[in-house]
Amino acid sequence: MAPPHVEYSLTPLGEEICDRVEGLADWIETNLPRLLQAQRQAAE
Repeated sequence: MAPPHVEYSLTPLGEEICDRVEGLADWIETNLPRLLQAQRQAAE
C-alpha cells in the first residue's frame, strides 16, 4: 500500500512575495561588501 500523496503549491500571492524575497536576497549578495564595511564603520 502506497502512503498518501500530497502536493503543495504557492498561491499567486505567495509567488509574488517569493519573487520579491529573491530580489532582496540578490541585492544583499551583490552589496554584502558594502554592508559589512558600513557595519565596521558604525562599530568604530
